[in-house]
Amino acid sequence: MNSKELYERAIRSVPGGVNSNSRARSPYPQYFKKAEGAYVFDVDGNRILDMVLGNGAIFFGHNYKPFIERYQAYINECSGLTTGFETELAVKAAEVFLRMIPAERVRFTNTGTEAIIHLMQMARAFTGKNDFAKVEGAYNGWVDSINISNFPALKDVGSVEQPKAVPGAGGLDKRQMDHIVVVPFNNLEVTRNLLTENKDRLAGLILEPVMIDVGFIEPPETYLKGLRKICDELGILLIYDELLTSFRVPEDSCHKWFGVAPDLGMYGKAIANGHILAAVAGKKEPMDTVANGKAQFVGTFNAHVYSMAAGLAAMELMEDGKARMMLETRVQYLKSEFDNEVKKRGIPALFYGRGGHLHWYFANSVVNYRDAAGSNIDAYVTFTNSLIEQGLYVIPRPLSHHAISLSHDDAVLEEIVKATKAALDKVK
Repeated sequence: MNSKELYERAIRSVPGGVNSNSRARSPYPQYFKKAEGAYVFDVDGNRILDMVLGNGAIFFGHNYKPFIERYQAYINECSGLTTGFETELAVKAAEVFLRMIPAERVRFTNTGTEAIIHLMQMARAFTGKNDFAKVEGAYNGWVDSINISNFPALKDVGSVEQPKAVPGAGGLDKRQMDHIVVVPFNNLEVTRNLLTENKDRLAGLILEPVMIDVGFIEPPETYLKGLRKICDELGILLIYDELLTSFRVPEDSCHKWFGVAPDLGMYGKAIANGHILAAVAGKKEPMDTVANGKAQFVGTFNAHVYSMAAGLAAMELMEDGKARMMLETRVQYLKSEFDNEVKKRGIPALFYGRGGHLHWYFANSVVNYRDAAGSNIDAYVTFTNSLIEQGLYVIPRPLSHHAISLSHDDAVLEEIVKATKAALDKVK
C-alpha cells in the first residue's frame, strides 16, 4: 500500500489523515515504515535523508545500536514495570541530568506542552502573580495560555514598541490574550519598557534563549545577561524554553553556553533520542513549590520506565560532550559550504545553526521573528522543494527548523552539500 492509498484510507478515520498538523503535506502526506541511521524509508519504496529528525529529538540517528543496547538493558532491569511507580532509573536519570544541566532540581514529564503548563503554575505559585511575558514568534506549546503570537501574520503584529498578542490557532480561549505581554526578541530596550509597565502582574518571562521554531536565531551575549538583570530588578522569573536547544547547542544548554541561569526551564527532545520525555528544572526555591503543596505536578506517565530507560541511555552517551561537539563541527562545515555557494551565485542567503540544529534564510539579516517572517519565502520554497525532489526530508515552510544527527557522517554531509548546490542553482 502506498502513501496515496494510505492517505485515502486514513482520512476515513483520522482528521486530515495525520496525527499532528505539522506532518500534513500537499497533495497528501508521506507514510513511513522504517528508519536506519540518517535515513527513513517510506511505504512507496523511497530512501530519504532525514533532516527533521523529530524536530531535533533524534540526536544519535535512527536505530543507533549503542543507544538501543543500553536502552534495552535498562528496561530489562525493571522487568514488568511500566508506569505509575518511582524507580532507581528515574533517580539515576535525574542525577545525570543535573550533571549536564546546571540546575538545582529536576522533575520529569512527557511533552513540552506539559512542561510549560507546570512551569507556569510553579511561577504563579512562587511569585503570587498571574500573567506572563513571552517572545514574539516563539512556539512554547499548544495550551491556550501560551499558544499566543506563534508565527503571527506580520499585518497583525502591531508596532515593535507595543507588539499585539495574537491567538496562535483557532479554538483558543481569547481571554488568555489579556494575560500575556508580547515582547520582541533581541531588543532589550523595548523589553525593559514592557516588563516595567507590567511588572506587578507578571510572574515570569518565557523565552527560547535561541529562537529555533522559526529557524535558528542566536542572540548576542549581552541579551540574556540584560534580561537576567531586568528580571531580577523587577521581581519577574526568567524562564527558559530549552526543549529544542538542550543537549544540542555547543554546551549542554543555553544556560551553560551563555553563562546566564534561568529561574526555571524546560528541556527535552534530544534528551531521549526520539523517545517520549521532557524535563522541568531550575532553582530549588521555585521548584520546591511542587513539593510543599503550593503547586501541583502530577501525571500517570511521568517518569515512565521506558522513558527513563531512553533518557538515561541517551544522556550517558552524550555526557562526555564528544558527540555534541562532533555535531557542532559538522554543522559548521555545512555552513561554510553553503556560504561559499551563495557567494558564488550572488544570492542573499544565510545559514544559521549550532550543535546539530540548522536552518536557511533567504535574507540579508535575521535577528528576530519579524525578520524571519519577512524573508524571501519564494526562494525558500524553491530551495526546499528542490531538496525534497533530490530525496531529502525537509520542511517546505520557511518558519521551521532542521537538524542533523550523529549518524549524518561525512558521506551524508557530502550528499547534503551536493543537493544544496543543485537547489541553489534552482533559486538562482
